Amino acid sequence: MYGLAAIQQANGWAMAGAGACIVLIGLAVLSFLISMIPHLTGFFEEKAQPPIEKSEITIKPKMIVPDKLPDDLEAASTVYISFTEDLGETFDLIDLHQKAKAVGLPHPYLSINRFRDAGILVSVGDGRFSWQPLSE
Repeated sequence: MYGLAAIQQANGWAMAGAGACIVLIGLAVLSFLISMIPHLTGFFEEKAQPPIEKSEITIKPKMIVPDKLPDDLEAASTVYISFTEDLGETFDLIDLHQKAKAVGLPHPYLSINRFRDAGILVSVGDGRFSWQPLSE
């Protein structure tokens, strides 16, 4: 027996269809795995930090930054208040922290937390903060 009858007799059409399905499924799985490579490499690489715009943080060149903040909270707050004048009356804590890091003040998280606990840095709502006027 030869030709199409032999293919029919040996289930050739079913094997050809199964082979085509196996190849297509394999290609689909392979393309899915290739598309996941950028997501997998993200686990091994460091996350990129968004760049800080220079217009957001301007440092006065004449500003003298102490190596250690004074122990008195009011004296320490005057250092922070002096370099945050350009942020305006109200500002975000993120802006305050970025400014403190850019200037090089030691331990900005701890200092900002101490100011908030002492009532020197108060919330004005909507995630904005302002300096409480210092008692003279």
